Amino acid sequence: MTLLRPAPRPPNSQDVTIRRGVAQDAAEYCSCVAAVARERKYLVTVDGFSLNETRTFLQGIESAGWPCTVAIADGALVGWCDIIPRTAMGFTHVGTLGVGVARDWRCQGIGRRLVVECLAQARQTGLERIELVVYSDNARAVHLYESLGFRHEGRKVGARKIDGYHQDELLMALRW
Repeated sequence: MTLLRPAPRPPNSQDVTIRRGVAQDAAEYCSCVAAVARERKYLVTVDGFSLNETRTFLQGIESAGWPCTVAIADGALVGWCDIIPRTAMGFTHVGTLGVGVARDWRCQGIGRRLVVECLAQARQTGLERIELVVYSDNARAVHLYESLGFRHEGRKVGARKIDGYHQDELLMALRW
């Protein structure tokens, strides 16, 4: 497996391009998700997913036209956002949001740009409700979601225990 080089930090986040994610992004998408997952703080997975799983996931998103954005800096993928529609009858108006930004690229507005563009794509697909789960100790993400209009809908106390530490899950949603 080829190791991907980390992109250097740009002078500002304006040097980062936000575009639709495609199946060809699989290797870098996989690497970025795995890097965030290994931090064991932000994602449900602590390992990430295999390249094959990631490729299949992105192929499905691309062929279905589901919302997906990626952040590209100096040719490297440094963040992602996807909204996966639910498929069960009665729930097809609902999508679940997932987002992440590589550690060295946080606090530059990239996550906001990814989510805003992905939400715009979601509106175009006819989704009416976007749900997410965020750990309560991820204050920056909670603030971002609140600032975009997501509302708190519930809290699962002690929902995750990792490395001896309990995290609450906050359930949030946005409707338009």
